[in-house]
Amino acid sequence: MTSPLAEPECRQLTEALRELKDRTRLSLAGLAERTPYSKSAWGRYLGGQVLPPREAVEVLCQVAREPAGRLVALWELADLAVGQRGAVALSEPGPDMEPEPEPETPPVAAAVVRLRSRVAYAVVIALVLVSVTSVALLSSRRPGAAAAPGASPTAPRCHGKSCAGQSPDNMMCGTRPRDLSSRQATTGEQVEIRYSVECGAAWARIWRSRIGDRIEVSAPGGPARTATVTDTYDAEGYLFTPMVAVTAGVRVRACLHPVAGGPRECFEGTVGP
Repeated sequence: MTSPLAEPECRQLTEALRELKDRTRLSLAGLAERTPYSKSAWGRYLGGQVLPPREAVEVLCQVAREPAGRLVALWELADLAVGQRGAVALSEPGPDMEPEPEPETPPVAAAVVRLRSRVAYAVVIALVLVSVTSVALLSSRRPGAAAAPGASPTAPRCHGKSCAGQSPDNMMCGTRPRDLSSRQATTGEQVEIRYSVECGAAWARIWRSRIGDRIEVSAPGGPARTATVTDTYDAEGYLFTPMVAVTAGVRVRACLHPVAGGPRECFEGTVGP
């Protein structure tokens, strides 16, 4: 059984995303710096291994200064194809099941079925593209039109205590972070403390790491949050800890437990106003 991501709609979306990424002239690390998604996540999205979330498609369009309509339409079709392929996979016979024989289809009838399928597919594409275009035109023609609050794909999804233990990627807190402090470990790893004013939360991230390295971040009034480098994707890109809730003036502490041995290395950063 082939992967749902091998569907033509998914391949078309992946190719379009790659073209958009090439236009930005950014590396995967550069995309990670400019977006809430890590280098390893972009590697999986652009490699066709994982269907990206809709928000990632919209964010990439923003970075490339590309209207999101066409790419979002392609994403809708890919998402639909993956859902349909998954539903078909559930109904396929297992190793101990014998599929029921199907009656032979005359050549003419088979051709009609194929034609109807292609027409239906074309209608879906047309409806999606027309819908996207219509919304864009209506929005642009409305005098003084402004984006509704919370309409931005990069709007934070939590604040303060509701962010504690959450991923800065998933909660869209890494869009415009501030760097509180950074340190290069004696074993070569780079560790950084980051803070989001909009989310009222901080986290640590590591890169140039080794599989088995562990980082933790903590702030007064809450438990420490940890993340461990588990594979080459983590080691080659950025790995983030879950977030801790913070307020102005709080000192955030990050510690590295290197897999190479030696004592842990800790440093702090103070949250500004």
